[in-house]
Amino acid sequence: MEIKQIKKKIVIFTDLDETLLKENKYYHNILNSFIKKLLIHDYVIIPTTSKTYLEVIDIIKQIKFKLPFSVENGAAYYLPIKYTKDYSYKKILNPYAVNKVAIKKILSKNIFKNYLKNIKLIESLSSLEQKKITKLNYKQLENFNSRQYTIPILINGDKNFKKNFEASLLKDNLKITFGGKLNNISGLHSKLNSFNFFTNQYKQRLRNEKLITITLGDNQNDIEILNNSNYTGIIKNKDYKITNLKKKKNIFRSFTGAPCGWVEVVKKIIIKMERDYN
Repeated sequence: MEIKQIKKKIVIFTDLDETLLKENKYYHNILNSFIKKLLIHDYVIIPTTSKTYLEVIDIIKQIKFKLPFSVENGAAYYLPIKYTKDYSYKKILNPYAVNKVAIKKILSKNIFKNYLKNIKLIESLSSLEQKKITKLNYKQLENFNSRQYTIPILINGDKNFKKNFEASLLKDNLKITFGGKLNNISGLHSKLNSFNFFTNQYKQRLRNEKLITITLGDNQNDIEILNNSNYTGIIKNKDYKITNLKKKKNIFRSFTGAPCGWVEVVKKIIIKMERDYN
């Protein structure tokens, strides 16, 4: 596909698991040439994910371009440091982020004791159990467990249990994010914080030039950012279908899953953008 130059700044915010990646794998042969084309045409691609810094850096090195990104559901933002050959980044911490040690201290309060009977912290399980649940190998598990601001959990409880647990967490300025393979306990931050942070960064630089935003995702954890961009791409997920978006225009769905679905839906969006702006 030939990509025409659109005289706007275009920023793509993309989820990773089952949006860009399939079963935690980056497919060079499907993605690399297309991503390179986008970057050559001055598109900005920002992974916005629940993954950790170490997990994302590993993927960035496979893409072979220093992309800005955010980690752990908007807990921290990473800006590439220019003119360095290595993968050096400036880290900016979301003020709503809570360190994992502090989260654990809050969860040790008496109020949470009854809840914890129905909850499993992934990090407390054996490596074999973690491997089975996450579908990661042992090396990938090391990066997965390098979390600083989120605690992945499994919940064994009904809707009422989850609702009450959520309400109790909120009293201590914590939340639970439902989405993807696991649930995460964290401070009151989200992928939307990341979206807003980076869009504000580019708006300040652009001044008179228009900013166009594209968001790409596949599950419940992506809905906030999918609702807030100019163009929305939903990648087919065999386990979850996004049906409850508030926005009604410029929504594009792929017929295939990741990674082919990522390329498919971005191409659809580009065709629509070229009609809108050329």
